[in-house]
Amino acid sequence: MTSTSQPLSRILAAIAASAMLATGCATGVAAVSAQSAVAAQPAAASSVDYTQAMKSFTADASGDQLAYAVNGELKDVAYQDTPVGRHGKLSIGKAAGFSAPTVLDEHGQPFQLRGASTHGAQWFPQYINREAFQSLRDEWGINMVRLALYPREGGYLQGSQAKMDAKIEEAVNAANELGMYVILDWHVLNYNPNGDADKAEEFFIKYATKYKNLKNVLYEIDNEPTSTSWYDGSGNDLYTYSKRITKAIRATGNQSVVICGTNTWSQDVDAVAARPLSADGITNVAYTLHFYAGTHYDNIKNKLRTALAAGTPVFVSEFGITDASGWGGIDIANANDWMTLLTRNNISYAAWSLCNKGEGASFLKESTSKTSKWTGSELSTSGIWLVNTSRRIQAMVDGVSHSGGSGTGETPTDPTPDPTPDPTPDPTPDPTPSEPTDSTTPTDPTEPSDPQTTTTGLTVEAKVGSDWGMGANVNVTVSNPSDATYKGGWKVEFDLAGTITNLWCGKVVSHTGNHYVVSDASWNASIAPKQSTSFGFGVSKTPTSSALPTNLTVNGVAAGAAGDSSKVSGSTDSSADSSKDSSKDSNDQKTSDDQKTDSSDTKPADTKPSDGQPSDGQSSDAKPAASALTAEAKVNSNWAVGATVQVVVNNKTDAVHEGGWTIEFDLDGDITNLWNGTIASHKGNHYVITNASWNGTIAAKQNATFGFTMSKSLFASAEPTNVTVR
Repeated sequence: MTSTSQPLSRILAAIAASAMLATGCATGVAAVSAQSAVAAQPAAASSVDYTQAMKSFTADASGDQLAYAVNGELKDVAYQDTPVGRHGKLSIGKAAGFSAPTVLDEHGQPFQLRGASTHGAQWFPQYINREAFQSLRDEWGINMVRLALYPREGGYLQGSQAKMDAKIEEAVNAANELGMYVILDWHVLNYNPNGDADKAEEFFIKYATKYKNLKNVLYEIDNEPTSTSWYDGSGNDLYTYSKRITKAIRATGNQSVVICGTNTWSQDVDAVAARPLSADGITNVAYTLHFYAGTHYDNIKNKLRTALAAGTPVFVSEFGITDASGWGGIDIANANDWMTLLTRNNISYAAWSLCNKGEGASFLKESTSKTSKWTGSELSTSGIWLVNTSRRIQAMVDGVSHSGGSGTGETPTDPTPDPTPDPTPDPTPDPTPSEPTDSTTPTDPTEPSDPQTTTTGLTVEAKVGSDWGMGANVNVTVSNPSDATYKGGWKVEFDLAGTITNLWCGKVVSHTGNHYVVSDASWNASIAPKQSTSFGFGVSKTPTSSALPTNLTVNGVAAGAAGDSSKVSGSTDSSADSSKDSSKDSNDQKTSDDQKTDSSDTKPADTKPSDGQPSDGQSSDAKPAASALTAEAKVNSNWAVGATVQVVVNNKTDAVHEGGWTIEFDLDGDITNLWNGTIASHKGNHYVITNASWNGTIAAKQNATFGFTMSKSLFASAEPTNVTVR
């Protein structure tokens, strides 16, 4: 759109905003009128000033104490001074000073979205309201809200469509009135989105048509997909899905920004460069990278650097300052290092999540009952850190991008520190839930250098985060209540009425029948005084079975009686055995945002079949057994100390194969995460994998697929050897 003069645009916007206030905007129509005015033109030199400010930014936010006032006060902001009033419709394009295409505003200037993601709209709908959004805008430094709209997990395609449609309308209307941006996030989690592609296409056609004249709505088409590659030519990959859904959106006449998920829980953003959507003439798209600061270190950061160097536009549509489980493991230092990297590259972000769920990733304390107008005392560590980070960036860019503008935030109470150079480690690829996280991750970064140590006295507690009948997510917390740092590693044993399908932040040492032994992941073997660490897992089970672990012990000492139906706990004594094999790292995997949520969005991979197709990679020899099945293993990605491997079990006969399948192989490393199958046994380097409950039958001329991530030594091969199938 051609810009009018700044005074005229402000007058038009002011008239529209006045009409909006007068009518109350019950339907959001007045907000659309306000958007029809051209955004106020920033000062001519502001693009250069903005870029210089962003490139010199160094994050140093605290999670302990607010640096800004958060008093629960809402402000009367003229529409032309809101984020959308200033920046208008967004696009993806090149900007001087940044290596890759990035978010641009209506004036062609670089712009960063600073966002807060809701939790699942089917679980925490109460936080999707106008006053909540206004609180984020006026006191948190937030200019965008991401709506987490789960298709599955009891979401849009499983009984909640009417409720979620109503919340989408409420959210978009509120964002329009407040001049905020909003992302409609089709929250695919832990499966191949091609399985629901028809329904996804219907959803996006519906909303792209409804909101095609709005400037502030963006579309995220698949949150954290797995079980396929970005592109492998199969027609069942993420490229195919992204091309289909984006073209459907464009066919409505909607040219808004589309955000495409990447494989391995949206961590393999570096894979996009080999075949971006621009190869098919599709533009105005960005690609996702997700991270959790307590789990993801230089490996993931270097994936981001690789993607940027290749010219891939990146959007961090979800992240947290906790470990990948979302329960704990907060790493403020690494979160700040991540934010420095994002801001210096003008990468937009949305933090997880706006709710009071009792986990570290939630912005609000569990005791907070209010759904808006929060005060500082009601914020969690994650909430405090997000406010301190976003308010500081807001104050910085307001000062350089809008000379004389009033802004919607406050000047920080502390001055911006002198810039420090951006660290640039030698690139190494990075992990993700189907890719391991940095196996060289140091021990708990929050651990103080306390000469006082102990090897006894741990306690353990297990909680069921969510249970959907055929599966559940469970979190186990190991705590050190003493005044000394715990050293020596830990080992948790328990019985389970089901099968673990995915485990993060720990390592399955042994599994016999229903009995599991899980050890630390080496980096979390030590626990600081009065602190805790946690691991979690997905379990497949029958609808009548409990997901709660029984006979729980830590370092060999039995837990006490369960206090309620959702948790069991116990403690070690001085004779506890704390031995472990510390030479084998479990790279904590990035789990989903909701393997940290009350109604955790991460279901075990084998509760929902994915359309298994082989991915690109190195193939190993497969030895067919008498069953006439064959197996093919391919290394999808290899980042020196870890890899992701996919195994395809083929039935090349003209008859249906029934009765299940078993794959055996040797591996020069340790499996740290496995999906769509079950580890039947593991001795030394030898693994036996059996089918999951849903993929034991293979139709004629079809296949089943499972995959895993592994940790390994630098020069070890990730390729399975001595592969047999029966």
